[in-house]
Amino acid sequence: MSINLSQTISQRQVLQQRLVLTQELQLFLKMIQMTTLELKDYLEEQLIENPTLEESEVQEEKSEDSGAEEDFSFETFEDGRILKNRDDNIPHYTSREFIDDSEEDTTWENRITSADSLIDHLRWQLKVSDFTKEEKQVAEIIIGNTNEDGYLEADLGEIERIVLENKVPLEDVEPFNQDASSGEKIYQVLRLIQSSFDPTGVCARDLKECLRVQALDMGYKESDLVIQLIDCCLEELENKEIADIALELGCKETEAKEVMTVISTLEPRPGRPFFKKDTEKYIVPDFFVYKVGNELQIQLNRDFPKVRISSYYRNLIKKEKTLPPEAKQFIREKLEAAKRIIKCLDEREEAVKKIITKIVEVQKDFFEHGRNYIKPLILKDVAQAVGVHESTVSRITSKRYMETPQGVIALKSLFSRKIETLHGKEISFEKVKSIITDIVSGEMPESPYSDEDISKILERRSIKVARRTIAKYRKVLKIPSSSARASQHRKLKNESNGNHKTYKQ
Repeated sequence: MSINLSQTISQRQVLQQRLVLTQELQLFLKMIQMTTLELKDYLEEQLIENPTLEESEVQEEKSEDSGAEEDFSFETFEDGRILKNRDDNIPHYTSREFIDDSEEDTTWENRITSADSLIDHLRWQLKVSDFTKEEKQVAEIIIGNTNEDGYLEADLGEIERIVLENKVPLEDVEPFNQDASSGEKIYQVLRLIQSSFDPTGVCARDLKECLRVQALDMGYKESDLVIQLIDCCLEELENKEIADIALELGCKETEAKEVMTVISTLEPRPGRPFFKKDTEKYIVPDFFVYKVGNELQIQLNRDFPKVRISSYYRNLIKKEKTLPPEAKQFIREKLEAAKRIIKCLDEREEAVKKIITKIVEVQKDFFEHGRNYIKPLILKDVAQAVGVHESTVSRITSKRYMETPQGVIALKSLFSRKIETLHGKEISFEKVKSIITDIVSGEMPESPYSDEDISKILERRSIKVARRTIAKYRKVLKIPSSSARASQHRKLKNESNGNHKTYKQ
């Protein structure tokens, strides 16, 4: 009997990219965009579909135990520090609905406006971005040529022609290199939008670029199979067998199947969430900010199921030897899905709390004194302070509402671009609008201020704003031009004189 010693057993480490991390990231990105109502619907759906997930009654048990920690957490701002609140007399908030009755005396804070379109959402992000003036002008043209699906309808040559026709200076656009052409600079702005704006993949020129941007945003590298598949055989994906795709990519069929699964979860129409729907008149605040004594309190609305993994299935999987293979595989998959949901819920809450805490900290004066005290704040400020990407801040603040001492407001209304004064200080766009309103309300009705007059008055207050910018702000505030205001005053005066003569007769 001969023994073959050429075959030896060895151990080696193999680096593999697993789909689990990708699924967790996708679920997290999906969850942070959900409002309280959307998250509630999602979790209720998962409780039905996933038997290993069950609703926890911990919340109810804690409410019966006076010594237990409250399910809601509060943060207190005191001298710039964040403290844990221990006051048991603070009321608990549950889901509440606010109705827009559309009456004239309804304050601006409580008005529920129609849902933003994709273009509105992109323009808001542009407004509170740190793009240079020139980059914003180019980006505005790009956004204006984006359709409701989220795709750029004009090619870069056409965008360049429009930019040059509008005499947009490109000197301050960050180039790839010192000799970059105007077309390359425009492409750089497009890349900035695609990489930092929400939804991911917006303003793509075709499906391939759209999916590519999303895959890169998820952490895939240029050399990964997902990017290779998008680049080389996306068009033939529907008609090709897995074996053919694996052969073309030079990988195993199991790897090709995982790659196809990843691609199937990407969004081919980034603008889909913004398709026009019937405007709802009911809104549930996602956050509550209120005063207790001299302190501001933050509360998250957690009116959604508290979930946990079923102990029955956790114990059942330990007896896997007695389970049929199909049942064992099913339970394992469902347990993995349940773990992802719970982990992403925790990460979502942590990210949301950090971002809301920072926003409230910056805008403390607004909550105490009103909209005239909103400070300059852009997405990048919050993103850098809490250590997340700008698009994450945009996702969390979009479509979210907050109940405050000033009424129910859209969370994104707390962002405002900055305007620098002549003394180097910064004031918010909202503050400038408030000052313009005060100037107009204090003018002589028979001789109203022109835009040039308002610009000079602001300059005397160390705020330099061009005349054409005043005209733009005035339109936003729905204030008529000086000639229209003068005409309106003359008309009212004539009507008043006419009534007076009739009375004397």
